Amino acid sequence: MTPTPRLKRFKIMSSLAAALTLVLALPLQDAAAQATIRSRDLSEAWSAAPSLLPATSATPSWNAQPNSWRLGVAIQNVDTGVVLTDVEAGMPAQVAGLETGDIIVNVDGFQVGYVEGALFDLGDEIRRRVDQNGKVDFLVFDNRNRRLQNLPVTLTQQSAAAVRGEVTCKERVTLTQQAVLTVRLRDVTYPSWQNVEVGKQVITNPKHPPIPFSIAIDRTQLYPDHKYAVDAYLVDRGQIVLQSSAAIPVTPLANVPTVQVNLVKVGASVPANGTYAVGQLDQINQWYKQYLRRDASPQELNAWQSYLQAGKSPQDIQAYILGSSEYFDRMGNQRDPYLAALYQTLLGRQPTAAEMQQFVTQYQQYGGARTDFVRDVMRLQP
Repeated sequence: MTPTPRLKRFKIMSSLAAALTLVLALPLQDAAAQATIRSRDLSEAWSAAPSLLPATSATPSWNAQPNSWRLGVAIQNVDTGVVLTDVEAGMPAQVAGLETGDIIVNVDGFQVGYVEGALFDLGDEIRRRVDQNGKVDFLVFDNRNRRLQNLPVTLTQQSAAAVRGEVTCKERVTLTQQAVLTVRLRDVTYPSWQNVEVGKQVITNPKHPPIPFSIAIDRTQLYPDHKYAVDAYLVDRGQIVLQSSAAIPVTPLANVPTVQVNLVKVGASVPANGTYAVGQLDQINQWYKQYLRRDASPQELNAWQSYLQAGKSPQDIQAYILGSSEYFDRMGNQRDPYLAALYQTLLGRQPTAAEMQQFVTQYQQYGGARTDFVRDVMRLQP
């Protein structure tokens, strides 16, 4: 899906109701020039050179670990920013001095809340702007002194764990520098679950095996009565050329020993596992028709094809569509109608009043990050 071009804002505000002037548009990044592809033998020279996988501005730039940082607020989106309706004790928002009633106007210069009728999520902007140490800058309207101030905040990391191991391969395969290796931790509790990913590591232009991996996971998203497994596959030039010979069962809530995943060549004797299918464009277009009442454009399908070829999950695309501003706008640009429609779509029935209230409470914990919320709800449904 081609993202809406974002605008870098410089603001002059004499009061909360003052208009925010948009003065500088950030151009979309041009696609990287096609580089010369150098073939190499996997068993002899699985090189560590930088990846030449072409970049595309149309591919969604989601954080590889979308829920790895927490601010600790509940919010309400308004046309001047994001109003804090609750601040969790001891969390980064309170530590930084934020209080109920304060308004986050922008994140590192990018507005949040409603901008000309479109909603820009606080959670989405935080994930795009936060650095590897959890630091991010807010422009905040202080409700106590009625003044704007720049406020640096250091977010806290979620309760984290990791599944570690190495990928081995004895096959002789010629790869290009476009090769992408994906190692995944999947929830395999139900037989119908094929791509319910709990965590993954994507390695571009992988080195000669054995290749170490570490999949970061949030312990709060794991369940003691669920079953989990690790698998891997390698995509090159849009095709799966290597895949794990078998998924390895693991218990991530326990002390998991080092996991070894062996890759085998995909061919006549070992067909590509449907779990790793990358040709899902018909399904994606069906989601566009079902949720957005239109066909996906050729540009959108091309972008999603690149996304899938990089080893990403089709379910992430479904979550992105259901969490998109376009779908939110179709539901009237209001939280409750949106959540009621989402509940019907994902669970197949209308929620009771109690279920709806619980759904709203869960949604608020995501700080407006709809895609993350939808992805996690989908993960918990067979």
